[in-house]
Amino acid sequence: MKNSIKKEKRRIYLLFSMLGIMSFFLGIFLGENILGLAGPSEICFILLTFSVLFAIGLYISKRRSPGFALKAFTISFITLFLIFCAFFMWGAHEHYHAKGITAHKLQNTPDEFVDITEDELDEFPALKEAIISQEPVKVHPDEWMRTIDFLNEKGSWFIRFNGEYYEILFITA
Repeated sequence: MKNSIKKEKRRIYLLFSMLGIMSFFLGIFLGENILGLAGPSEICFILLTFSVLFAIGLYISKRRSPGFALKAFTISFITLFLIFCAFFMWGAHEHYHAKGITAHKLQNTPDEFVDITEDELDEFPALKEAIISQEPVKVHPDEWMRTIDFLNEKGSWFIRFNGEYYEILFITA
């Protein structure tokens, strides 16, 4: 008997943990894709979704005591909060690593430019790839900063390589 009561409590608290998880993803999906929300209004919609799902969870559990409701709310809200934190940490990580370099070939000779040799370019593989491919190149943040420092030391982001002129642009998300 005692064992079945513990299993029932675990099942109910697991239900409320899942409600916290579901409210986040359901709120993001409905708010962004269906209603077109963004920013603070999307967060408010997630909290509204959480409130509705929490009320449904209380109705399904058939327990009405204030102590149970408080425990269930705490479990659900902490789960929702942890999902929020994980989502924002992932976003910060992705933002930090969303760097790129692009090189635009110029038709005219710029007023100021620097000559870059093949040996110098070998030290910056992403810059070399951007010049050769003429496409944006995703680059690690360390190499991105090294390339910026290198061009700043040279004195210009306009370069001449193999007789062609390029404007170097740095991209962030």
